[in-house]
Amino acid sequence: MVRVEPQTVDLERWPALAPPTGVGGQASVLVAQALRRSARDLGLRIDYPDASAAGEYDAPVRVVLREPEHFWARLAGGGAVGLGEAFMAGDWTTPDLCAAIATLTPWIAANADCAHPGERAYGRDGRGAVGGGRRRGGPVPVELEDSVPGALTSLYTDETMSTSGAVFASGARTRTRLEDGTDVVHLEAPSAAPRRGDLGDAQRRSVDTLLTLAGVVDGSRVLVATPGWGELPMRAAERGAHVRTMTASTERLSALGSRFAAAGLDDEISLFLGAPSASSGVVDAVVAVEPGATAGRAGHGEVIGVADRLLGPGGRMVVHTTVSPGRPAPAVVELAAWESRYVSEAGPPISWSELVDAIGRAPGLTLRGRVETTSHHAETVRLWSETFAQRGRDAAALGFDAVYRRMWAFHLAGLEAGLRAGWTESVQVLATATDLQTPRDGRGKP
Repeated sequence: MVRVEPQTVDLERWPALAPPTGVGGQASVLVAQALRRSARDLGLRIDYPDASAAGEYDAPVRVVLREPEHFWARLAGGGAVGLGEAFMAGDWTTPDLCAAIATLTPWIAANADCAHPGERAYGRDGRGAVGGGRRRGGPVPVELEDSVPGALTSLYTDETMSTSGAVFASGARTRTRLEDGTDVVHLEAPSAAPRRGDLGDAQRRSVDTLLTLAGVVDGSRVLVATPGWGELPMRAAERGAHVRTMTASTERLSALGSRFAAAGLDDEISLFLGAPSASSGVVDAVVAVEPGATAGRAGHGEVIGVADRLLGPGGRMVVHTTVSPGRPAPAVVELAAWESRYVSEAGPPISWSELVDAIGRAPGLTLRGRVETTSHHAETVRLWSETFAQRGRDAAALGFDAVYRRMWAFHLAGLEAGLRAGWTESVQVLATATDLQTPRDGRGKP
């Protein structure tokens, strides 16, 4: 049974969660009627406070409404943004948030009576300008790192504090050579559902896969464009590589420096305050994880540009990132509008074809292939959600109120829903430096 308890919201901190306008209006009535009519086809059960319900009793997805009128008004006025805000405000709950988002968001995106802020912001194809850009006096700096506080990251990840998809031990691998000559390695879903205790080793396995793709060995010169909280540069240094990495965050700089020193790797890793674009010299590998998490397409462009400029002959660029397999699904576009308000302004994920085109425009790079890890990434996010739910008291003690905790739970469930529904894919992409037959100068240019 799902418990529905009174929720309190500090409206000074969360003004957007005030009781919505339009309660009981024609728009919210139409949305309510439409979703109730669609409930059976969606496999959805809607429970009301008066013990009435819509949909089949044993429907696979269950939504429990605490404030039905607020719920309908938020969907009518805010679409998927309203869905997320209604969850944050405690207007509804569910025993399976991932399944609820996967069911409700496409319906909202297709329903004309619901607002579509994602479409307004990004266009129907999700390709509105997001991340990066220019301003008077020069380009806007591209921020590759997420802005999530380390205290929050520690509440849902494992001891590595890695925030990208892990690779679990089980799951078959298949390899395919495409007509364009690129290779695709597909990792099947883990044969058994991983447990939280498996996550640390799985994250280290993911990092090792990246470094192996990048050809990192003893003596390699490696630029880690997005260090995260340190696992990637540390694993590279443990292979004997000469590692350079950087961060734009003073908090992260201090945390990374302390972690490198504690591991005895501060001599092997050069850590700077700044951006990858400020790097010079020639390197053998450029490695980045989720460069679009904050900057969107501009983040991918930043890493590709750095690799194009700095990689020496035979050098490799490897990027672990989340992409849309084709045009971003309407549900993804709408969820991105909620994300832009509460988590990141990156917008819908870059499509695979856009990423391929961006690499193709770099004269010094050639795309070689990708490793597909989507099902493993989905399991990773599931474990993050479980861990975060278990650590609710710790989150409260650190100052993350109930609304913030529900916000983060919605974010994680939205990530998992996208991966499981096929709206997004998790890939490790390999490109190599083109042999230009000309030595590069100190800036990496031929």
